[in-house]
Amino acid sequence: MRLNLKRFTALLIVTLSLTACQSVNEQEETQPEATTEEQIKARALQDEFTRSMLKSAQETEKGYYTLESKTGVYEMLFPTGGEIDGIGYTRDGDNGESFLVGLLYDDKAEAQLSIQYTKNLLNDETGIEYAKEFLTNNIGEEMKFDRIDGKEKVTYVAPFTKKNGVLYGYGAYIHPKEGWGGVEIIYTGSCMDNPKSCGPEEEEFKKRAYKLISSVKF
Repeated sequence: MRLNLKRFTALLIVTLSLTACQSVNEQEETQPEATTEEQIKARALQDEFTRSMLKSAQETEKGYYTLESKTGVYEMLFPTGGEIDGIGYTRDGDNGESFLVGLLYDDKAEAQLSIQYTKNLLNDETGIEYAKEFLTNNIGEEMKFDRIDGKEKVTYVAPFTKKNGVLYGYGAYIHPKEGWGGVEIIYTGSCMDNPKSCGPEEEEFKKRAYKLISSVKF
């Protein structure tokens, strides 16, 4: 029996094409949809309002941009996976500003950031006690603050854990050594169990919170 060379060639081309298509489809089905580091970096840049508060589209250091307050008074590091709630943003000229941020890190860990700046507060003993009391009331539980003296600023920071165990984090009040006003920061994580079972590990969570808190510059 003689083989028709033209029919054989055509059949071979069709078979190879089907095999290639099947291989591509199998790869697409087996590869999980992962949030890549580049996608996380792009998160802050893709949101128009968030991008408007970044000093530059270039990373200040790996994993962080620099956020520049619209009051022009302070700036701080901002995770590349952060997104500001533009609808909830409020500002009173250069006297005050408040907003919320949703954070996504490259290990898929999530956190929330609340930032509130006020200029109309004298940073004497009475004013600082008022700022700490106001922060405590915002969180809803007693807090024991540590004082950290920097070259040009003073930071008061304390951990907190809600009694129901589903919300935990760090609260801080940072003010310049000279002048009025300061920034209140609340960095929180959440989970369905207790803080020790949440990701990332406790030390890494603290490191990320302190990274942002300590980066505030006036």
